[in-house]
Amino acid sequence: MPSSYFDDITFIKGGVIPECRAVIDNSFRDMFNLQFMLSGAMHFGIDGGPRTILERPAVFWHHPRHAYQYGPAHGRHWHHHWVTFRGPRAQRLMEQGFMPQSAAGYLYVHRAREYAETFARLVALVLARDPRQHGEAVLLLEQLLWMVETVGGEEAMESPYYDGIADLAAAMHAAPCREYDFAAAARKLNLSYSHFRRLFRQLQQRSPHDFLLHARMARAAHELEDPARQVKDVAAACGYPDPARFSKLFRKKIGLSPQLYRMAVFRNAGGENNHATRERRENAPE
Repeated sequence: MPSSYFDDITFIKGGVIPECRAVIDNSFRDMFNLQFMLSGAMHFGIDGGPRTILERPAVFWHHPRHAYQYGPAHGRHWHHHWVTFRGPRAQRLMEQGFMPQSAAGYLYVHRAREYAETFARLVALVLARDPRQHGEAVLLLEQLLWMVETVGGEEAMESPYYDGIADLAAAMHAAPCREYDFAAAARKLNLSYSHFRRLFRQLQQRSPHDFLLHARMARAAHELEDPARQVKDVAAACGYPDPARFSKLFRKKIGLSPQLYRMAVFRNAGGENNHATRERRENAPE
């Protein structure tokens, strides 16, 4: 007989928007909302109060009793993750978990890559709507809380090479389907390749090659949400002429095959998710 242990929370929608330019001034009375900015710049405020400019990875949230105002800052977009949910466990997660940690309504996230991967896996499960995976989705949501509780106070590593590595990571996110010469990047920073890889992993929580692979698969997921694009065309555009190899890598990083991912997105199109999908297409780079 299935356990009812995880039945006190219901997931509604979720999504990942690599180039988000949404402007929000609203309250959401019947749901809770967890959101994460991986990169980019946005302004953020609560109940008409002062706006804060966020330019570092940060997690923020919606509670039904507050109104939230946010949107792009400095003419830029941001890499956005979101999931909505309701129920007694959802209320506890917000009121006893996230909210006591920050009256400002947001927390900076230092292990941003790991946080983004966990969030993306949660979104994939929410979109799949498989009751057998509901418990895993709940645990991932609670892991997102645990991660900011345990590492939220850590400071990012100070290094004279931080800016150069951060700039390279930003470039890979903006154009993941390009070819990158990491040996040349190391020479530009006057580092040996092994030292460059070690610093990159410290700052980004993964090797340069794995970081680039994640960025490519995230871009591929975005492109697959356009029904006019065929899987083989998306694979080729991302630098994988062999669709079978692309499918294997996509499944490894996203958690679903390209076809199953598309089916999940199209099956759940409508309402908030449909709006998010339209926004992804409208905001895609030319």
